[in-house]
Parts: sequence; C-alpha cells; structure tokens
Amino acid sequence: MDSIKTALVGYGYAGRSFHAQLIQHTDGLDLCAVAALHPDERSQAAGLGVKAYASVDELLADTDAELIVLATPHDTHSPLAIQCLDAGRHVVTDKIMCLNTVEADAMIDAAHRNSRMLSVFHNSRWSGDYLTLRQVIADGLLGELLTVESRIVMHTRLNPDLWRCQAKHGGGKFFDFGAHLVDQALDLIDSRVVSVYCDMLHSDPAVDVETSACCHIRFANGVRYIVDTGCTSRIHRERWYVQGTKGTFRKDGRLDPQETALRRGEVNANLPQPPEERATVAYETAGQAVERVLDTIPGNWPAYYRNIADHLLKGTELTVKPEGVRRVIAVFDAARQSARENQVIYTDI
Repeated sequence: MDSIKTALVGYGYAGRSFHAQLIQHTDGLDLCAVAALHPDERSQAAGLGVKAYASVDELLADTDAELIVLATPHDTHSPLAIQCLDAGRHVVTDKIMCLNTVEADAMIDAAHRNSRMLSVFHNSRWSGDYLTLRQVIADGLLGELLTVESRIVMHTRLNPDLWRCQAKHGGGKFFDFGAHLVDQALDLIDSRVVSVYCDMLHSDPAVDVETSACCHIRFANGVRYIVDTGCTSRIHRERWYVQGTKGTFRKDGRLDPQETALRRGEVNANLPQPPEERATVAYETAGQAVERVLDTIPGNWPAYYRNIADHLLKGTELTVKPEGVRRVIAVFDAARQSARENQVIYTDI
C-alpha cells in the first residue's frame, strides 16, 4: 500500500483552506471524498475531482476511505470520531479535540477497541513563532523558564448566528485559539499541571460565549504560564512574552504567514513575517547585556500530515497522540470550573 485513501468531513473555512490543501500536498495521502451539509460546499468540493456526500453516513457506506478527517463544529468531534472509528476508519479531528474529558475518554476507548489511529490537528506545534521560541530555549538563552505569556487578542464583532459564537457548539475564542495555546503550553513544559485559574469576561449580551479569557496555569516545576484570548482589544499586544533566569523573549504577530498563504492556495510557501513581528531576545553573556532581533524560523504545518501518512504507511511514531491531547481537554475542564466558581482549581494533569 503506497497511499491512504482519505475523506474530509466538513468543507467550511478549516476544511477548505487547511485540511483539503494539506492533504492533497502530502505524499501518501489520497483525498477521495468530501462530506458537507451545504449544497454549495459540496459543489466546491466536487471541483477537487472527488466524490461529494451530504452526510457522514453516506460517505462511510459508499467509500472505502481508510482515514476520515473531521473539520466540523467542536461539539460534533466526539460523536463523529467514534462513529468513524467504529466503522474501522482512522480519524484525524480538527482542534479542539472535543468538549470535555468524558468525550475524550470515549474517543480514545473507541480508537483502542478498533485498533485504529486517532489524532488531533494541532498544527500550531509547527508554527514559526513557536519553533523560534523552542530554538531560543534549546540554545540556553533564557536559562530556566520562569513565566510564559501566550496570547491572541484582537477586536472582533461576534455573530450570534455562527456556531463559533455559540456555547452549545463549543464556541468562543478560548476554545478556538486557546486550544492551540494550551496545547503548546503542555508540549513546551515537561511537567505536570498542578493548578489552573481562569477568569472569563462576558461583555457581549448578543452571544453566550466569553469575550475574553485569561487562564493561569501553574506547573509542578514552578513555571507560571498565562494563556490569554479575547476579542475586545483595540490595541495590539505581543504574541509571546517569556522570562527565564538568564533572558527574556518577546515576539509579535498573531497569525502565522502559512495561514495567509493557504488562503491564497499556496502550500509550503514559507512567506516571511514582517520585520516588526520578528522576535527579540535579551540575555547576558560574559558579563555583557545582549539584545538580538531574530529571524523567525519558517513554519511547517505540512509536517503534521506527513507524520500521519508516515505513521499509517511506515509505522513512524505518531507525533500528536490522543492521550497527550486529553491533557489539553483536562486543562479546559479545570479552566471552566475555575471561571464558574471563581477559584483556583488544584489538579494533577
């Protein structure tokens, strides 16, 4: 077998701009079908030269696709993943994995009992800003980490008609952007989470999701990690602000250039970030203070699907494992409990 027949469920922004293009540009993955609820999305998908279906049921009954990719609303990830796993298919689901750890456990159980792969599209592990920070840490410029501030804040009007702005569908910026930021936190810090405190602001009466969320995560090794998301900020704030025992790292830029490129239909474009969004690192060496501006390491989102193909075809170790992503969901469970009760949640994640 030299390729994996792959079907995509959902052909909205994420399915069309990210998943379809990345799958089609991955050696070893063969996009053969798309399922989408809306007729116009099915018409667009048919333009890819693949079969288009109105439902997952139709797709599973009519195709022999071995891998199903879910690019659907957050609240559908768990039931659809379990359905596809029980049908004997491998599954990739877009982030966020699901709504809570009960759903995460059910998904993992389904993968195990069917001996099928389950993974979550956490492409931000290959974003240029994150890769740059990891390199600075690996080079020892920061010393031991003390605090990490990771934020995506902007000014956006929330549309109550969109599922991303509805709590029942797992909407809100914290679940959306925060899924990436919390995953990066757990990937970056090799330690247990011992407490979570989250404060959420609900300032738009037209929607039932938060307008901002600030989540403080404390790790057993002492690192304090802040995840900050929201749509009420009219003034720019840095994407990263990281302090260590030897140095400090700061970087601007909300969107990875890969997203802009994919919107244009360009994969592997590696567009440079604007000069003003380059990272600055300040540290001391040989008794002298040094401040450097760094070029951003090019992002590599295609690496996610290359790993999926290599795992299924060659047995390469899976990079984004469901058990690891379950920790992300556990942090979200603690964060929501903290916001409801206005107290620190002590945990062992």
